[in-house]
Amino acid sequence: MGWGGFLDKLLGVLPIQKRRERWKNELDNLEKEKARLLLEKCDQKKAARVEYINNRIAYLNQLLKNSSNA
Repeated sequence: MGWGGFLDKLLGVLPIQKRRERWKNELDNLEKEKARLLLEKCDQKKAARVEYINNRIAYLNQLLKNSSNA
């Protein structure tokens, strides 16, 4: 057995996420963090974080929309 067969078996066993799955997981985590931040008292640091989260969510949605397996 060469390295290709070994690596194929290894990758089949390891729980490695594919790109779309990572994007979806990040999107879920950002939505949860945003909901938690919006329940807390607002300050400038939290407002900046929510703005970053909104921008990242828009970017991830665009990536998911434009991916080949949409």
